[in-house]
Amino acid sequence: MQLRTRKIEIPPDHQATLAMLEAHNVAVRKIEDEKKQNEYLEDVLEEIPLRFRHKSFADFEIECTAQAEVIKIIKSYANTFSDRLLEGCSLIFLGVPGTGKTLLAFILYQHLVKSGFRAEYQPSLHFLRLLQEKQFESYHAFDSLLNFYKELPFLIIDEVTEGCGKGAYPSDWERHLLRMLIDVRYQANRCTLVITNRSRNELIERLGEPTVDRLSEKGISLAFNWKSYRNK
Repeated sequence: MQLRTRKIEIPPDHQATLAMLEAHNVAVRKIEDEKKQNEYLEDVLEEIPLRFRHKSFADFEIECTAQAEVIKIIKSYANTFSDRLLEGCSLIFLGVPGTGKTLLAFILYQHLVKSGFRAEYQPSLHFLRLLQEKQFESYHAFDSLLNFYKELPFLIIDEVTEGCGKGAYPSDWERHLLRMLIDVRYQANRCTLVITNRSRNELIERLGEPTVDRLSEKGISLAFNWKSYRNK
């Protein structure tokens, strides 16, 4: 026996009502999403040091061609971040202290957050110690925190070459955790920015070639090779 289906026709006035309800629901969801984004942005800004809060590309002083080229590259990276995220394009900032690496990192950070992307800034020692604490606490606690960092579209790791070892070298456990973190982000096509006051050779020496290779593949390495702004 073949069942016959009957098409139910909705009267035009009911269709109009349903359309109005759907439009209303879409508008409500949009307002709720905007509210959540604004709350997230406020939380992010609260955590940024006052020296760098509300800074934009216009606040980065350009006094030489090299600085102008770096700003041009990072502006392009920021404005095309959706594409960079598809590629898993990471960044490396190299240069002596006082050349504006952290300032530019926070400018990029705020630009991306205001554009609707989730991002995080962490000094290397702070979050590595946090990962180590979670590792001792339980596998689940460690895995949850590692997964949190893995899923972030953009993660900034400052002073990545400094550690608890002799001569401020990263210790074995720090190198291991950094390698693990950068590898899971590499596998997930996430974008990572690492900042160091040292040269590229020292970066490789302190973190290991495999870790730097993962950051460099499809990545951009920028040398802040001008004099410190602090020496003016």
